Amino acid sequence: MCHRTSSGLAAGARTPPIRLEAGPAVPGPYRSTRSTEEHPVLEAFFSALLVLVCVGVLAFAGLTVKKLYQGQR
Repeated sequence: MCHRTSSGLAAGARTPPIRLEAGPAVPGPYRSTRSTEEHPVLEAFFSALLVLVCVGVLAFAGLTVKKLYQGQR
């Protein structure tokens, strides 16, 4: 019968050590090395585009409500 240690492994069994490396949590090509400060023009463009889309959606909703209430007269 094998003697077990507190970890549940046999006394003579050797497991390889776990090596912890310093580095990014996401390895490979998925990690981002650039921040948003490097592309302020691109960020401003998409922010303006987002504002324009919001204004367009609100204008369309307002026009729709206006037409719906005109039909009730």
